[in-house]
Amino acid sequence: MRDHYIHMKEKVMRNHWLVACHESELGRKPVGVIVLDEPIVLFQTERGVHALTDRCPHRNVPLSEGWMKGDMLVCPYHGWEFDGKGVCRRVPGLCEYSPGTHTSATAVPVRKQDGFIWVKLPDETCTTKEAKEEDHFSNTEENRPFDLSFLSDPSLYSFIWRTSVKGNLLNTVENFLDATHTHYIHAGLIRTDKNRQQVNAKLTAYRDCVEIEYSGESKQAGLISQLLERDRQTSYGRFFMPGIAQIEYRSAKGLSMMITAVARLTSEEVQDIYAIITVKRGIIPNFIKKLVITPFFKIALKQDIRIVELQQKWIQRYGEESFHSTQADLIRPYIEQLTKGRYYDKPYEKKVQLLL
Repeated sequence: MRDHYIHMKEKVMRNHWLVACHESELGRKPVGVIVLDEPIVLFQTERGVHALTDRCPHRNVPLSEGWMKGDMLVCPYHGWEFDGKGVCRRVPGLCEYSPGTHTSATAVPVRKQDGFIWVKLPDETCTTKEAKEEDHFSNTEENRPFDLSFLSDPSLYSFIWRTSVKGNLLNTVENFLDATHTHYIHAGLIRTDKNRQQVNAKLTAYRDCVEIEYSGESKQAGLISQLLERDRQTSYGRFFMPGIAQIEYRSAKGLSMMITAVARLTSEEVQDIYAIITVKRGIIPNFIKKLVITPFFKIALKQDIRIVELQQKWIQRYGEESFHSTQADLIRPYIEQLTKGRYYDKPYEKKVQLLL
């Protein structure tokens, strides 16, 4: 999996806008984050949000440990002052100073969309500054951050938790989307082994996402479904590049609940997850819905984190992954293909029946 991660990091994910943080985490102080092992400092000025490589060009200390002085980010070591483009505008102690490339920090393209801050890491295969700028700031549909505009839909109510998982992206996402583990890891909370139902599963792989539609399953036997869900008509499990997983439950009246996991790809073995719970607005006040939903999903989240981290610990103990899959492990092969940069020119469909 190490080779997979290196390829994904260097050749695939640099073509995408990646989540750096939620806008609520970025105030007046600079914030340091790590995306694909690369430290980045985020800060706000009157002109908007900015991102630089989190390394002062002078003596290489993290700029995220500094502070804001007007619209300038100040290095905590010698007080060098950087603007939003990474240009050093002041070197204290010099009587005369002219900005130059040798004193500039590396700027990272950044955008604010749908309540999140997104960055696009420099493509190491580019050989010219012009090529990098053209790639980074392209405004085509494919070069925009992932669409989370449902967060501003007035008919929906969403709330967000942030957590971290010590596991690689593939295993973390597979855990989130895998229906067959819920009878054991979440026994009684989501499903139970003795109350399985025969379900039709239709997988469709698109260019940069894969979806499984489950039909023929009524309410799950677990407590969450019994308390929070109407009669189920269909449910969906989806993975979108560059690291967004989504589960949606629908009744005859439309959306019952949607859970979206947005991953900040911190490193090979650590993922920071923004879990978004979305329900329809209605007669029941939103704060009551949140109070009711939160305890159940925090338990399920804790159970998932525990098993993924146990899996990661055991993989490290044996030195490598040695997986053997069956037809029930439906979605993982397609996630692997997408994270390798192998996209589908036209939709591909596969249908199976499962006991869920």
